[in-house]
Amino acid sequence: MKKHFAAIATAFAFSLVPVFAQAAPAVDPAIAQATRQMLDAIRMRELMVQTMEQVKQRMPEQIRASATQAIQGDARLDAEQKRAALAKLEEMLPATTARVNALLADPSLVDEMLAEVVPLYAKTYTLDEIRQLTAFYQSPLGQKMLRTMPRLMGEVMDISQRVMAPRLQKFMSAEASGTDNR
Repeated sequence: MKKHFAAIATAFAFSLVPVFAQAAPAVDPAIAQATRQMLDAIRMRELMVQTMEQVKQRMPEQIRASATQAIQGDARLDAEQKRAALAKLEEMLPATTARVNALLADPSLVDEMLAEVVPLYAKTYTLDEIRQLTAFYQSPLGQKMLRTMPRLMGEVMDISQRVMAPRLQKFMSAEASGTDNR
C-alpha cells in the first residue's frame, strides 16, 4: 500500500509542475534579453511562486481524492482492505505533503523554470512580438490582467476538478469492472 500511495502522490505532484528534461537551446541574445524584460514586466517569478503556493495548498486534498479513488476502485481489495488502505493514506499524507512542499519551496526550482521559459518564448515569438507583449503587460489592461490572473487560474483549477471528477470516477469504475462506460 505504501508503494501504491507513494506512486500516486509522486505522480500527482509532478503533474502539477512542468518537467524540463532537456537543456535549454541556444537563444539569440537580443531575444533572450527582451524575453527576460517581458518576464520581469509580467512578474513571472512572482506568478510562479504564487502558483507553487496554490499547488501546496490544494495538494493534500487532491492527493487524498486521487488515492481514495484508486483504493475504492481497486477490485482486488475487499472492504476491510480498503478501510485499512484509506487509514494508511491518512497516516502517510502529512509526511508526503511535507516532502512535496519542500520540493516546491526550493527557490532554485523557480530559477530553473525561468531559465527554461526564455527559450520557449524565443522560439515562439519574434523579437518585435516580445517587445509588443512587454508593452501590453506594462499597459493598464495588461497590469489588470496580471493582477486578476492568479485568482482566475485558481477558479479555473476548481472548475477543472469539478468537471473532471465525475468523468474520472466513471472511468475508474469502468476500469475496475472491466467494462467500457463511455
